[in-house]
Amino acid sequence: MKKTAIDLCILGLAIWACLQSPAVNAELHGTITGTTNYVWRAYSKSNNEPAIQANLDYSHDSGFYGGLSVSSFNLGPSEIEFGATSPARLELTPYIGWSFKFFDNWRVDTQYTRYFYDNDIYGKIGDYDEYYLFVHYRDLVTAMVSFADDFYGIDGDTFFFELSGRYPLTDYLQFSTTLGYAKTQEVLADDYEYWNVGLTATYKFLSFDLRYHGARELHIGDLLLAPDHPHTLKDSIVFSISAGF
Repeated sequence: MKKTAIDLCILGLAIWACLQSPAVNAELHGTITGTTNYVWRAYSKSNNEPAIQANLDYSHDSGFYGGLSVSSFNLGPSEIEFGATSPARLELTPYIGWSFKFFDNWRVDTQYTRYFYDNDIYGKIGDYDEYYLFVHYRDLVTAMVSFADDFYGIDGDTFFFELSGRYPLTDYLQFSTTLGYAKTQEVLADDYEYWNVGLTATYKFLSFDLRYHGARELHIGDLLLAPDHPHTLKDSIVFSISAGF
């Protein structure tokens, strides 16, 4: 608990410092999203049920940015397998980062994110840190690698790799897809491949997203010793509506 309070204070101070910078060309954006399923990488964070989410993001022309996301949360039956009596139902995610351009069409983002939960996950304090590196080619292609230790409070290191592509079909409609790999065997007994493909339509301050998600397990460990936690995502079609400013 003490470490969690210290981490939150550090993040708060960093975001506050960004907000105190001269507000030339600074931007503040917020969104509220309703989704039929909070899919995150290879599993659902809403027990394959609807979720409500909100995000506030601040960016400065110096390249520094920070923000806060909040979402309903439910890992579902895998928690019961571990005998959880009061599992987490809320996820709070503050983040800070720095974005810089190193060629005309290329940009790099570094980001630190802290995941907080209102209760235990798998009977442990599930709060953890994740460190991200993004490389963007224009607004068309993004490569991402991230690292987390003590994933959901479980000892061990995890790595995530993603390649995403986006292509505007019209001024209001965009096609996008992501292919990812989760190296989590040390923590969850499995590694995973995951993917999604979909369309996003925008109209004024509204956005509508229809997306197919899938995942599969790789390098499965001893499932008798380590149950499938969280349960691997089955093929899913997810619809989301966002309102922003």
